[in-house]
Amino acid sequence: MEDINNLLSSFKAAIFDLDGTLVESEPFHQKAWEEINIKYRMPVMTLDYMNTVGGLKSVAICEQWCQMHNLDLDCQNLAREKMELYKKKYLQQVPLLKEIADILVRAKKNGLKVAVATGSQLPETKYLLEKYKLQEFIDTIVSSDQVRHGKPAPDTYLTAAQRLQTEPHDCIVFEDTPLGLEGIKNAGMTAIRVGGGKILSAPIYP
Repeated sequence: MEDINNLLSSFKAAIFDLDGTLVESEPFHQKAWEEINIKYRMPVMTLDYMNTVGGLKSVAICEQWCQMHNLDLDCQNLAREKMELYKKKYLQQVPLLKEIADILVRAKKNGLKVAVATGSQLPETKYLLEKYKLQEFIDTIVSSDQVRHGKPAPDTYLTAAQRLQTEPHDCIVFEDTPLGLEGIKNAGMTAIRVGGGKILSAPIYP
């Protein structure tokens, strides 16, 4: 944790993705999509595919999948049905990724401002943060339903920095997906790539 303390000391704010960074939710999102795919006789979204689109809004994931497979379906309704299924059946099963969660707590205790910036919607984000008692260490949450353009656009991260009253170059962001990392680069922030609940890279960008 000493190296993390030294790293955090170079920044004024720490921003954390949720899915795949603080919690291991991707497999459960995939399970929910799989049920929807089977119900509507669609090709099944694999976990590998889900890992490539992590950070996108559910409707965008559906639109991309339908485009790939030449399907003419109502993705607004499919995404809504998938999210209701996820919240009802799978959300309670999502486990914490403790090592990264501990870094979030450490950042706050070290005096940094802290945000969660996620492609998930606000209700399930708040549910998971409250379940794992992280809410008290977080200054603001930016969810997909609060920004016009989701990842890889920089909006989610820039909104977090604005709410924290911190310049982008003073923010360090913990993120697991390629789209998320692209968004961090677009925001002019420093990124730490994580995966499986571990730090996978030294700081990258700007």
